Amino acid sequence: MSPSGPVRADVVVVGSGPNGLAAALLCARAGRQVVVLEAEDTIGGGCRTLPMDGMPHDLGADLVVDPCSAVHPMAGAAPFFREFDLDAHGVELATPPVQLAHALGGRDAIVVPSDPSRGALAEGLGSEAEARAWWRVMGPAAERSLEVVSAALSDQRSIPPVAATAALAAAFVRAHPRGGLADPFGRDGRTLLSGISAHAITPLTSPAATAVGLVLGSLLHSPLGWALPVGGSGAITAALADALREAGGEIRTGFRVGSLAQIDARDVVFNTSSRILGEILLASSPSPAVAGRARTLTEAPVGGAAAKVDLVLSGPVPWRDPRLAGAGTVHLGGDSAQIAAAERDVAAGRHAARPMVLVSQPWVTDPGRVAADGRRPLWTYAHVPAYSDLDQTEQVLTALDEVAPGIRDVVVATRCTPASRMGEHNANYAGGDIAAGRVDLRGLLARPVPRVDPFATGVPGVWHASGSTPPGPGVHGMAGQHVADRIIGG
Repeated sequence: MSPSGPVRADVVVVGSGPNGLAAALLCARAGRQVVVLEAEDTIGGGCRTLPMDGMPHDLGADLVVDPCSAVHPMAGAAPFFREFDLDAHGVELATPPVQLAHALGGRDAIVVPSDPSRGALAEGLGSEAEARAWWRVMGPAAERSLEVVSAALSDQRSIPPVAATAALAAAFVRAHPRGGLADPFGRDGRTLLSGISAHAITPLTSPAATAVGLVLGSLLHSPLGWALPVGGSGAITAALADALREAGGEIRTGFRVGSLAQIDARDVVFNTSSRILGEILLASSPSPAVAGRARTLTEAPVGGAAAKVDLVLSGPVPWRDPRLAGAGTVHLGGDSAQIAAAERDVAAGRHAARPMVLVSQPWVTDPGRVAADGRRPLWTYAHVPAYSDLDQTEQVLTALDEVAPGIRDVVVATRCTPASRMGEHNANYAGGDIAAGRVDLRGLLARPVPRVDPFATGVPGVWHASGSTPPGPGVHGMAGQHVADRIIGG
């Protein structure tokens, strides 16, 4: 509680990630008095860009890094951001020459260009037959990519667009065969989809992994594709914050909420993980019924995790396949079978001998991310079990070595944030669980716990809007929009 008593407003939002800022902005534009409370000194949660400090010999000077998400296909396609219009608010989402590449040792990479037409896909996937197989599965969803993402980002309680839902369902049936049906993809198409599906950090046999892969895969064919924000992820957050202030809202940083007693508002929106919300409700002298629900929130299943490895390079990555010089996102981890084995290990609480690694080269679309002397940040994640305290730098470098021989010669500094420390910059990511909860079929349909309204908490006027609620993780703002609709219409 502040020295002057509880924070008073019509709507108080706890947490300043994209969902929290989306809820705050929509409520402020509807005439509500809104205050956002952020525990950290900088806003944005998992959508921030920070100075690359703490590097040996100050080699991160003049560089900035995204501590969590760096590539934003959802931001270019989600209904909230399409209505908000990032471009009109000064945010440029730039599509790289190669949206996505899957690098493999000893052979050319699998690439998806900025304009993935059938002909370009045939070249990127290695053959016309591979491209035909990809389109047999992905075509209907790809052709309705914006409608598909709208359906996927619904509140799961309203009726989504019928045509888009049918296209996504048809793609799912083809991509997730049962009963010994033939694999509809070619070898490279299956590997490409496996890398995309692995973003869920869950076994690839899970229907949830297939669903995530199909939605993100369809966005490769959306107008902006897998775009990167010029200036880093923080540009998105800054635009939302500026719009909120213009609408009369207020943001207070360095304000950690531990109890509802610190807030006096008609509506309170928690842009936090289930665990944090449960702990706050338990600290607020709840009724027995609410206490039971709160304990369930604190025990919500944790998903797989990520360890962040930031590299400072003296120059470009020496990719064996030169096309990767223009790739915004690169997946490493071997073929589909090897990725599946690694994700099974992580789900079982084991470190994979060869983990799935995600790489982003922000300078491809943003030359300003390169210092005058050529230094540049390389963004990487490695998938690990939750709460792992192991440094993954060597695993990342080994994976890069296989497809970019000589990479160690251009690495001048490294920094690993193990999964066990990911919560230090964003408490929602405790244990490295960047999805804010397990991504499985139950976790997608009844997230964070089963209830009639997934955003209600059992406490009147207290709402939950984060990656722990529908529609799940990602920079899309839709959980915030769904809650704002309930507040404004209530």
